[in-house]
Amino acid sequence: MARMRTSQEDDGGEGYFASVSDLMVGVLFVFILMLTVFALNFRDAEQAQMVERDRYETAVRAAEQAKRAAQLAQEEANAQQRLAAEAQERADQQERIAKSEQENAKRERERATKQQARADEKQQENERLRALLRQAMVQLQHDIEDRTAARDRLLTSLENELLARGVKVQVDQRSGILRLSGDLLFGTGSAVLSAEARRTVQALADVMARILPCYTSGAAANGCAVVETVLETVLVEGHTDRQRFGLLDRLASQDQNDRLSAERSLSVFLELRRSRPAMDALRNTDQQPLLGVSGYGERRPLADAPCASKDDCGADRRIDLRFVLSARSSTELEKIREEISKVLGPGR
Repeated sequence: MARMRTSQEDDGGEGYFASVSDLMVGVLFVFILMLTVFALNFRDAEQAQMVERDRYETAVRAAEQAKRAAQLAQEEANAQQRLAAEAQERADQQERIAKSEQENAKRERERATKQQARADEKQQENERLRALLRQAMVQLQHDIEDRTAARDRLLTSLENELLARGVKVQVDQRSGILRLSGDLLFGTGSAVLSAEARRTVQALADVMARILPCYTSGAAANGCAVVETVLETVLVEGHTDRQRFGLLDRLASQDQNDRLSAERSLSVFLELRRSRPAMDALRNTDQQPLLGVSGYGERRPLADAPCASKDDCGADRRIDLRFVLSARSSTELEKIREEISKVLGPGR
């Protein structure tokens, strides 16, 4: 019996172990199955996660690309904005430059207009001045010719009157000189008028006293067709030859000739005034006495008197009456001068 329990117990033990073994195998199968499912699910989840991660990374990359694109777009927009701002600034600067150039051009035009106006005014002024100067030259030439012609008439009248009285004279129209021979008036080395010389000088005084008032002022001009006040002065000039006085040296001889010529001219000058006191009343255009006296000694010999011998030197011994023309301008010339002064303006 005991062995039967034991066999039964052994059979029952083996069945138990078999059941447990089967159970463990089933649990292990389930575990493996579950592990397989889990592995499959984990793989699917991993794949899904990888997909999601790829999507995320793609989204991140797309976002980053979009961000970079946005940044690039913003940078480009900023660059465009800067370029636009720079372009606007350049445009504004160009506009300012254009305005400045326009203003400068306007000022230049105004300045050019003013300069042209001044140039035109200056041109007109120069033309007027040239016209006045031409008129002045014509009037001055006319005045000179009139005064010269008047002096020529005066010298011709004096020469003719003196010739009619038997007094022979020489006339130099160009220099305005009426010449008397010194040998006919004075002895050698003398300044005293001889009786014949006095009559010659008196005849000269008579003719001058009658004719000169027609060409001067300050005395009655009786019998004058026209009074032409053209004389500045009438100089009684004494001249000697170049021969030495005795044994005197050159300087001493010149000094003696200076004295002799001055004394001779003074003798004639005094005789003219003594013979005709009215001569002292003759005046030039400045109301100064007309008659004057001077002596030149041997320093003004005649060009046609070589003085190679005593006979050749006789022409240098002479008394010249030099009729000097007045430099005073005519009324017409004075008016032109005033017009020229107006054109030139003050201080010019």
